[in-house]
Parts: sequence; structure tokens; C-alpha cells
Amino acid sequence: MVNIALIGLGQRGRATLDRLGAVPNAHVLLTCDRDSDWHLAATHPDVELVWICTPWEWHLRMAVTAMRAGKDVALEVPAAMTVTDCRTLVSVSRETGRHCIMLENCCYDTWHLGAREIVRRGLLGRVRHVEGAYAHTVPEGWMRAHGRRHGGNPYPTHALGPMCQLLPQGDTLDYLVSLSSPVPGDHTNTSLMRSMSGISMLLHYDISTPRPYSRMQTVCGGLGFLQKYPLPTVHIEGRGTSVELTGDEAVNYVESFIPEAFRVLMEEGRVKGVPNVMNYMMDRRLLDALEHIREERATGGEVTTVPDMDVYDAALWSSAIELTERSAASGSAPMKFPRFQR
Repeated sequence: MVNIALIGLGQRGRATLDRLGAVPNAHVLLTCDRDSDWHLAATHPDVELVWICTPWEWHLRMAVTAMRAGKDVALEVPAAMTVTDCRTLVSVSRETGRHCIMLENCCYDTWHLGAREIVRRGLLGRVRHVEGAYAHTVPEGWMRAHGRRHGGNPYPTHALGPMCQLLPQGDTLDYLVSLSSPVPGDHTNTSLMRSMSGISMLLHYDISTPRPYSRMQTVCGGLGFLQKYPLPTVHIEGRGTSVELTGDEAVNYVESFIPEAFRVLMEEGRVKGVPNVMNYMMDRRLLDALEHIREERATGGEVTTVPDMDVYDAALWSSAIELTERSAASGSAPMKFPRFQR
């Protein structure tokens, strides 16, 4: 059981509180809103994990306060809004030895979990290109208002997190170029990125046109192709394997590759009837890891348990917010990703 202080009781915070009720090792000890004395929750001696569901501009100060009080931190996406703030999260996490984890639930999408394993097994050959998006009409509200104040991609991580997890081990983002296109009252943004190993990457953001929901979730290799949106598609050829599937057959094929550790939690969540099995797997994996980390810390020995996502992932994926805006504002000039060394 992990003792949690949840800060932020808006729409996302209340939904998080509800869903943690289904997680057996989650104990929400304290809750508060950002307008109350959140410092008390973030530094309470019995709290182990501070779960932050506040608006984005509050993330940095709350996370830093919690880590310096000896707490691990879980942040809603994005983790931070500027490269400087991303560097601060990494620096404080290293300084304190506390984890700062961005809650990117799309990294637990069941198609993605299967696609990662297909890529890992080499069934697509060498990965050459990946695509991701956050594209669907969003009603007027805080997200649309924030998008109007930002000239690039203010919400990249739902696409970029899974995209980065499809890169070969040791590969990372090198640079991007970005272009924004005005639409009435808003804009769309398209960014091209290159990994250090030379893989091309397409990232798209569009919350204001009538485009149907899409995260693309596309990966192309020398021997095959996977795509979730708009039509689930599998095409694999070579190495003794030939697969050509679309629709539900493609979904079933890709999900058949989900590793057992994730499959157990996926089925557990479905049996419990949780509204979103991605969230359930993310929450369980995080809290299971923190329980193991707590035991390792208690012995005084080396901490070897590593969460699925860490502060370096949070910083790298969130840094695209500033970089896309700077590139779009400067005629699509190339912008180098910062190096967050593990």
C-alpha cells in the first residue's frame, strides 16, 4: 500500500480519485485543491507519493516542494511547459533521489503495448519512421484557451511518449522542425523530428477542426507496417511471417503480443469494469514499482527497481512544447532537443 496525497480536485483530480479506488495498493491519505494549503499535503510525514492533478503552471513548484520533502511525485501531462522547468525537474529528482513520473496513460494503450513487442522482436525489421497525433475536436474550455496562447504544440506527450518508446534501445530525439497553420480562433501544428539514429518522426496537433479522433500510432519498418488510426492495419512480410490484416483482426493480432505482465493487469482492469484500462495498468505499474522501491530503500542497499517511465522521459517529451513553439515562430528553424543524461 502506498500513501498518496492528491493535489488538485478539478475534473481530472476527481476522476483520478475515483479510479484509484479500484487500485488495491493505493491509499489516498490526503486530498486538497491548489487554492488550499497544498504545502501541507506535499510535505506530510506519512505521505509517500504526491499525485499532482493541477493546471500545468503549478506542476513545477509542487513537484519540487514534494521531492525536496522526500516524496516521490506523479504528475499529470505535461510535466512542465518550458525546457528550463524540465531541467529543474531532472536536477531536483537527481539531487533528492526521488522519482518524478509523468502519468502518460497512452504509453499503456493496448495497441501500443502489442506494437512495442512486435518492434522489439524485429518483426517489422529496422524501424524507419513513426507517427503520432493528438487530433480531435475539443469543446471550448481551458484546453482551447491555452492552445490559443501557444504557437506550437502545447499537448505533445499523448503521441510523443509512445513514439519514443518505439525507438531502438539507446536512441533518443535529436532535433525537430515545426510549422503551425492558423484556423479560425486557433491553430494546428505539425512537427518533423529526427532521432539520433536517423529515424524520422511525424507529430501532429489539432483540437479545433472537425477531424475525427486520431493518435495515428503508426510505425514503419523495412519488413512491415502497423497503424491504429484511422483503420487498424497490420502488414508484415519476410522472416517467415506474412500478415495482412485490418479492423478487429488487426487489433486482435497486435494485442496478442502484449507481454504477460501487462496482460494480467489489463484483464484485471477489465474484470473490475474500470472506465479506462490504460489508466488502471499505469496506476498499478507505478504503485507496484514504488512498493518495491520503498523496500529497497529501507534496506539501505542499491535501488534497482525502475518505473516504466522516469523523470528523463517526462522532461524530454515535455520539452517539445517550447521547442515546437520556438521553431514555428522562427520559420520552422531546427531546434535541438536538450540532453537529459541518465
